[in-house]
Amino acid sequence: MRSNALDAVADDLALQIATGRLRPGDTLPSIRRLAGRYELNPSSIQQVLGRLRMAGFVEPRHGVGVVVRDIRLYGGIQTWQYLFRFSSSLPELTVRNVQEILETLQLFYQAALVKLVPDAKGADPAPARRAFAQLELLAQDGDVRAGDVHRGVLGVLRAVLAGLGGGVTLGLLNSMGDVLAEVPEVLEALYGDASEHVWFWGNVVTAWETGDEGLARETLAVLDAWHAAALARLRDRLDLAGG
Repeated sequence: MRSNALDAVADDLALQIATGRLRPGDTLPSIRRLAGRYELNPSSIQQVLGRLRMAGFVEPRHGVGVVVRDIRLYGGIQTWQYLFRFSSSLPELTVRNVQEILETLQLFYQAALVKLVPDAKGADPAPARRAFAQLELLAQDGDVRAGDVHRGVLGVLRAVLAGLGGGVTLGLLNSMGDVLAEVPEVLEALYGDASEHVWFWGNVVTAWETGDEGLARETLAVLDAWHAAALARLRDRLDLAGG
């Protein structure tokens, strides 16, 4: 649970950076001034700045002080995971970030199928089929939660990528999956309908098993429309959450 004073101060400064009130290149006030502003001792402020540095929001510069980073250019997975805490305050930023994640995932799907489908005998699709069977089983539960569907989808995706050797790509996708799981509205908008994912991943695994390049192309072709609908749902949910 994030409820203590250090969390509140870190979130306040991060939100100022995310909204542009603190701009890239700006120098934060001194530790003493921040301590006075937030009624904390200097050592606590140092802890706050350490958290923000680890999340990619600021960096210390010798002879200058603590400087705001350009999070659009230099932010990493930790930065965007942190920003998702402000989803109800910054709905458009959240939608844009989710859109970028979905577009990146789509590129991974395309690259994976280009490698796997023409050479159906080159890698074993059985682990992906087993992971898909678990997703199918989840979908049969009328009360399945979006978070469970999300984990089921990740299971299939991991099995598909493992067929390509895993490695760095799999690590990146695991991190993206963690980011999407941060916000309930994101999970509901993307994974609220399990049947969509059963259809998509069923086709993906079948295309791999059979070497059916036409099926692979047809399946990937629906992603643009599905992403647009999912992002519209997300925007509506965030608007409701923000009141």
